[in-house]
Amino acid sequence: MRSKILAFLEKIQDQLTRNHEQVKRKGHAKLVLKKGQHPLQLSQIPRNVQKVVNALQKAGYEAYVVGGCIRDLLIGKQPKDFDVCTSATPEQVRRVFRNSRFIGRRFKIVHVVFDGEIIEVTTFRSSADADVRRRNSERVSSESGMLVRDNVYGRNLEEDAQRRDFTINALYYDLRSGELIDFHGGLHDLSLGIIDAIGDAEVRYHEDPVRMIRALRFCAKLGFKLAERTAEPIGRLAASLREVSNARMYDEINKMFLTGHGLQSYRILRRYHLLEILFPALREFLDNEVYHSFVEYALSSSDMRYTQNKRNMPHFLFAVMLWARFQKEFYALQRLNDSLTVSLSLRDLAARACTRIVREQNPVTAIPLGTVESIRSMWTLQLMLLEIDNEQLVRQIAEQHLFRGAFDIFRLRAQFEPYLKPYAQFWEPYYARSAESARRQQEMRNLREQTRDLPKRSRTELEGQFFSSESAAERQDRLEKARAWRAAMNLAP
Repeated sequence: MRSKILAFLEKIQDQLTRNHEQVKRKGHAKLVLKKGQHPLQLSQIPRNVQKVVNALQKAGYEAYVVGGCIRDLLIGKQPKDFDVCTSATPEQVRRVFRNSRFIGRRFKIVHVVFDGEIIEVTTFRSSADADVRRRNSERVSSESGMLVRDNVYGRNLEEDAQRRDFTINALYYDLRSGELIDFHGGLHDLSLGIIDAIGDAEVRYHEDPVRMIRALRFCAKLGFKLAERTAEPIGRLAASLREVSNARMYDEINKMFLTGHGLQSYRILRRYHLLEILFPALREFLDNEVYHSFVEYALSSSDMRYTQNKRNMPHFLFAVMLWARFQKEFYALQRLNDSLTVSLSLRDLAARACTRIVREQNPVTAIPLGTVESIRSMWTLQLMLLEIDNEQLVRQIAEQHLFRGAFDIFRLRAQFEPYLKPYAQFWEPYYARSAESARRQQEMRNLREQTRDLPKRSRTELEGQFFSSESAAERQDRLEKARAWRAAMNLAP
């Protein structure tokens, strides 16, 4: 990855070094790379992003593409999204774009929407030493120093750069001139693979504790290392993460673990002792190497799925991370249940265990109810997958919506719990059939989406051709399910 950066940075390494020394002395120093001095091309910027920047500039405002998208383009990665910053206030941005909406409480931003694609537009932020009157009216902090509202807008690009979190995220691309602008030595740090805070790291973490999580996420994602001054306060300030809203923490954890660098995220969270903050129910398992091996094996599998353009789901993540806690809680309830006159069912025991664990986790991460239900189902299926003697029950289990996800966890567990291997082998054919059925259904949905504008007769012919490509076994399986459904609905065969 770094070799992609060095190709163009080597030519200006002396200039970057001088700029970095100025930043260390003065706190900031502007560096401008003209078009041709850097590898960015206008063609790399999506058309809708260009529309947003051009419209704002045409309306008389400054506008730049900024942040992680520029960082990723410079190191040869495809950005997930593109952000724009501007001198226009949110209200002025709304007047330029009718297809936009306000979001955010801590810092009001605007989402400009194009057929489902969202371009995030932020007004220049103010620097820490902005005019006191402006700060006092719109910037509100908690007793610990965390910003709970920060709608103080900056007067220029330099002020905006001072309010960003890390140097490598404070890079600006001017589409009109083709200039790449850096105020805090971000290009220098990018060339060395360093994550460094802008300003005093301890102050920045107090303002927003999530910056500690973001710093570690960037290390995991990019393979970079933390600057010593940026890493040092994390241990002392980790507890302040408990002040962050649980809805926001849920989003941050998903970003850390579900986007292709879950294994590295897990390891770096362990190193900085943040795992027990994010998952308080795991404190008793932190010295259990079998637990760590299982989680790392599962996260490695999830990372591989991401590289194959397959989605990783939050319910899978939390079901894996909290599985050991569930096992302990379930078996404790089961021992108590054995002494009761009227015992509870396996499903009821699993539901009670799940409720207790989610109650422990929710103060940190607000897990949506639908996700909680999926976690409960996957944990219950871990127990039901041991039932292989009842043919009717086996068929019912294999047809459950979350069967494949639950079996993925079961199969991972079998690597560390040898007694599960015969059961895993038993379920493999059912898993393969379920996966093939899901693949065919997705192909059918894709076909209908692609042909929805065709005449009905043409669509019917194409669907007929699709079904004619089924194997005899696939067709038989589909027909049996159709007959079973009709019977359940008391319809004629």
